[in-house]
Amino acid sequence: MPKSAWTDGPLTRDLARARSALSRAASDPVARQALPRKVRVELGRRLPAPPRRRNRVDVPRPDIPGGPVNRPGVTAAVILDDFSALALRYEWEQVAVEPSTWQQTLHSRPVDLLFVESAWNGNGGAWRLAMTGEGAPSVALTELVAWCRQHGIPTVFWNKEDPPNYDAFLPTARLFDQVFTVDAGRIEDYRRDLGHDRIALLPFGAQPRIHNPIRRGPGRVRDVAFAGTYFADKHDERRDQMATVLEPALPLGLEIWSRMAGGDKRYQFPGAYARAVVGSLPYERLLGAYTSYRVFLNVNSVVSSTTMCARRLFELAAAQTAVLSAPSAAIEPFFGDTVRVSASTEQTELELRALLQHPEYRDRLALRAHRRVLDEHRYEHRVAAVLGSVGIPTTERDCSVSAVVPSMRPDQVDHVLDFLAAQSHPQLELVLVTHGFEVDERQVRARARDLGLSAVIVATPRQGTLGACMNAGVDAASGRFVAKMDDDNHYAEHFLRDLVRAFDYSEASVVGKWAHYAHLRSTGATLLRFPDAEHRYVDLVQGGTIVVPREIARQVRFEDLPRRVDTTFLEKVRRDGGRVYSTDRFNFVSMRAATPDGHTWPVSDLELLARRGSLVFHGDPVEHVTV
Repeated sequence: MPKSAWTDGPLTRDLARARSALSRAASDPVARQALPRKVRVELGRRLPAPPRRRNRVDVPRPDIPGGPVNRPGVTAAVILDDFSALALRYEWEQVAVEPSTWQQTLHSRPVDLLFVESAWNGNGGAWRLAMTGEGAPSVALTELVAWCRQHGIPTVFWNKEDPPNYDAFLPTARLFDQVFTVDAGRIEDYRRDLGHDRIALLPFGAQPRIHNPIRRGPGRVRDVAFAGTYFADKHDERRDQMATVLEPALPLGLEIWSRMAGGDKRYQFPGAYARAVVGSLPYERLLGAYTSYRVFLNVNSVVSSTTMCARRLFELAAAQTAVLSAPSAAIEPFFGDTVRVSASTEQTELELRALLQHPEYRDRLALRAHRRVLDEHRYEHRVAAVLGSVGIPTTERDCSVSAVVPSMRPDQVDHVLDFLAAQSHPQLELVLVTHGFEVDERQVRARARDLGLSAVIVATPRQGTLGACMNAGVDAASGRFVAKMDDDNHYAEHFLRDLVRAFDYSEASVVGKWAHYAHLRSTGATLLRFPDAEHRYVDLVQGGTIVVPREIARQVRFEDLPRRVDTTFLEKVRRDGGRVYSTDRFNFVSMRAATPDGHTWPVSDLELLARRGSLVFHGDPVEHVTV
């Protein structure tokens, strides 16, 4: 055996690493505490991977909608990886170009911009190695960008592989008019190296059409999962994070979806991790796994960037899946405390046990993360930034809401004004339908104006039905959506905001809450009714939570009935082919008076207690239901 095999071979390198680790452990208590875990991981890494097998776990297939497109008037020629192509195709008309046919494509299909991301195998492999390596950028890519410039078509490059692959994609970035990066720390580098300031930040995001909480099949019946790739020969810090986050999850039922299961052995999970591998899923099937687990784990290849983190964090948050992650400087700026972070195996075990054992804790975190991502980090926001950077005008979608509130009780008018003024949803109009009484309209409108509301007041006779009142209110409404709200229920701050957002992904005709809380004033008890109906398509929702596009409400109409108005309306919607979607259980309480006389549904408290549901607590429900 050559002498170099002893002096430079793997055995010598392993011994050197072992000596170094022991030396650090002798002087550093933290390293000493971590040493046994590192030894276990290293030994496990050397065990052979198990043979490839069929997936041991079945997850439901998600629905991948074909459309519609948010901006049908904008057409983008694109070179994208599969993940981005799926996420962005709902934001504009998307035309995938190929090296040999791009000229014919662009002659036959005029486009408004060229959008190219840092893809290793762009457009299904058509542009493999066109942006990196020797000779990059390729001749075809260079000619494509030059042709666009000659024809006045703006060109945009998005490096989603920053910061580690900055140098690899820099020559390609030089071709483009506008450059975006996922790492704010690289912006000054681009300005220096490209010699211009047309550089901006474009982080990952979520696409609600595919990243959403809709439950398919049995729902969240599995405990904890991780999806990703193991790198045996690189990303040492990522392997350490896996030991911190994945190892404590093994005895708690961890299931690993390995992107490279059964493939190149450099990317196979070793040892105990290998025994937790349940299979491999293509990206579109993985979307179904997001809503099958109570908790997902996350590790990071980049930990120091304040703007670059795994795109899966945005996707899981949009799916209202609780996440426990290893540390990354980007997590707090994007997600606040809604994504739990662990830097030690001990903390991981505690965090996981808390998330798995307590649905209230888990679901509240997940809802807050979902709201934050849909408010700030949808790909709709990202595309608006791209279009704005090259001078293509964009308009925000109309999400205005008219809250139609029929009331027979003059003493509830102030309560109605107060709970609507507290709503966080913008573009809100009150349509107050007075049923058999009159108000000082000038005074009500003035108070509404002081609270930041616009108000329309519709007077109806006492002998009219509830259905007639609702139709009068719908006819007077100007918002894109109509919300049927009651004058005596509790609506928390984000009630309307969350329900309107559900139209972004549910493709429903009506959105509301069938899983909901009901408070019985006679006993102080609060019930949770129909808890299994969260995030599902249903036949009914609670009448005081119905939100519907105004055009549908005007077409379907409420029946001219004193009772069962909500039920018959929903039945007509479904009969016409529409779907009814029930969101989460939070931010609404059906307040039941001590006697049932004042309700259109005159059921006694005892009957409610005897029906399906669970008594969850006694006392004031407001704080408990508000998220």
